[in-house]
Amino acid sequence: MAGLPTNQRDQTMLVVGILGILIAGAYWYLVYTPKADELGTLRTQVERLDASNQRAKALLARGTVEELRAEAELLQNNLDLMRTLIPAGNEVPALLDQIVGAARRTGMEQQSFVPGATVQGEVFDTYRYRMAFSGNYHQIGELLTAIGSLRRIIAPVNLTLNPSTAVRAANAPPGEQLLSVNFDLQTYVLRTAPPSNGSTP
Repeated sequence: MAGLPTNQRDQTMLVVGILGILIAGAYWYLVYTPKADELGTLRTQVERLDASNQRAKALLARGTVEELRAEAELLQNNLDLMRTLIPAGNEVPALLDQIVGAARRTGMEQQSFVPGATVQGEVFDTYRYRMAFSGNYHQIGELLTAIGSLRRIIAPVNLTLNPSTAVRAANAPPGEQLLSVNFDLQTYVLRTAPPSNGSTP
């Protein structure tokens, strides 16, 4: 057929390109969109908590104790829900271990791990980690599914795929193309203290 590559290198690059598009589409549909929806819901919850806090202050000023108790119960329920989705700071290393363990179980090889800077926010701190693995497209799909199945919100973002230069395993099927997948893992941790302003107590 006219227009198709004839040499092996171009054919390999075409296959890798098609696989990259398929994996990116599956990642967007199966992992990124659900996590983005969860994050949007969480932000809405935070806004509601803030509004409820303001109402609680107004109720306290008016002295309506029963309404204040109802608001306090609602706030507690919302806080409990947030705690089931947002990891505590000391849970993040365990989540990273689970992800690396999932990659090993699929037979992938870790190429790099680089912690990023923590970005402080008013309600959440944002944690990022740059990770790279090599494996075939089935293994990459399994890894992304495992990350999407975690009980806490931790999402792979800025994902890129390239042909891997890693040595193919001896038990790998002949002709199998190894890929290198790079992504940032991003999660949010509820702040337990206000941002430091550089002053000493």
